[in-house]
Amino acid sequence: MKYCHVIFASLLLSNVAFASDLTAKVNQYFEAQEAVEHKNSTKNDVSNLLALLTEDATFEHPKFNAVQSKDEYRKGLLAYLGKYGECDIQIKNVIEGLNAVTVEYLHPCTDKKGSSDPEENEQKLVTLFEFENNKIKLIRHYF
Repeated sequence: MKYCHVIFASLLLSNVAFASDLTAKVNQYFEAQEAVEHKNSTKNDVSNLLALLTEDATFEHPKFNAVQSKDEYRKGLLAYLGKYGECDIQIKNVIEGLNAVTVEYLHPCTDKKGSSDPEENEQKLVTLFEFENNKIKLIRHYF
């Protein structure tokens, strides 16, 4: 019986370590997203963000009935280059699961002139990230 508890504990610890690796990947994604949204962003910033995704990754936003392939997501990111002055991502809560991480966060942004919308900047956002082979396979926004 002790042996079963040791195996179970080992599995739990290995899953925690794996989940922490996934959270680190989400942090990399958010850093890359901030770079894309900065007023001096470049196409290279978009490439760096997309490198974190699987080739068949999907981006979804159910509120807007949007489902995009990686290529469609690339086109959308390129359309936003230089749109903002600066954006920040402030993580408030992280829930880790099997091959998935859900993040609650704030995403305050300013326009090129430094103005912002306080109500929009205080809106809590929730995004689910699903992984395959240590890369992001699905990004689903719930806001």
